[in-house]
Amino acid sequence: MTTVESDIGQEPIEVDKPEADDISLWSVTTIIGALDKPALMYWAAQQTADAAIDSSATWQAMVEESGRDEAAKWLRDARFRSPKTRLSAADLGTATHKVCETYALTGTRPDRDFITELVAQKGSRQLDVKSEVETVDRMLNQFDGWLQRFTPSYQATEVTVYSPTYGYAGQADGFLTIDGVRFLIDYKTTRDPFDSRGKLKTPYPEQVALQLSAYRHAEAAAVWRPRRFEKFRRRYYLLSATERELAVAVPEVDTGLVIQLSPESCESYPIRCDEEVHTAFLYVLEAFRWLQETSKTVMRDPLTPTGAE
Repeated sequence: MTTVESDIGQEPIEVDKPEADDISLWSVTTIIGALDKPALMYWAAQQTADAAIDSSATWQAMVEESGRDEAAKWLRDARFRSPKTRLSAADLGTATHKVCETYALTGTRPDRDFITELVAQKGSRQLDVKSEVETVDRMLNQFDGWLQRFTPSYQATEVTVYSPTYGYAGQADGFLTIDGVRFLIDYKTTRDPFDSRGKLKTPYPEQVALQLSAYRHAEAAAVWRPRRFEKFRRRYYLLSATERELAVAVPEVDTGLVIQLSPESCESYPIRCDEEVHTAFLYVLEAFRWLQETSKTVMRDPLTPTGAE
């Protein structure tokens, strides 16, 4: 594995609101949220079912003290609560991304102390740090094996890209080359590598292809510390006039690659992210715009009879 320092690729900073001259760009992953996700619906239902079984005393007490509606709301919102002793799926993914990125950039495998500090920052006081460190370390083992198999050359990691033309932005996990092929990559992580039928889980191509095509066809990449914020569970990236002048072109690639990591495996899948796929992403963007903006303007006040007082 060859490590390459790059001017692009910095972790975004979270801010409270835009500055006066900023433009706000929708996050690519927020836009793709407009797609129907049957697996996510199943997962949310499973979280509610688990809460109902594992915390029956809690919700039954809520029924007695606060009423049925409050208990139902508590069960309904189970999907938003992080597990007490384990990292959430998002936090596990963030921690794993960070250790993989560090390994890719430095060529030195992060040690247990590095992983422990990273995991401890993400979890609650009840977090089983030792167990979660072991999970992340096992994922890193799988990634290490993948690096030895394919010996990629990294050009950049964690690159924030912008498309002022279409009003979106996002953070690409990295750019690398394998056997002369230039890839735009995205890491996906899963704690449980197998589905309910015992088959190895694979990425969702209908989502990751759109994501990678949006990044590939963006017009600009940040050479500064990117800024972003969240509002109503939607993420936005900010871009000032000065930043637009500083921006560089997004690195050219031949295709996309999604690297799926679990404690038991690491597989990589080439993903087409050409103009045709980008056009499909733009249709999804317009569907998102319809849901978030245009649809809120189409209904008028109720009709009243002519001459009614």
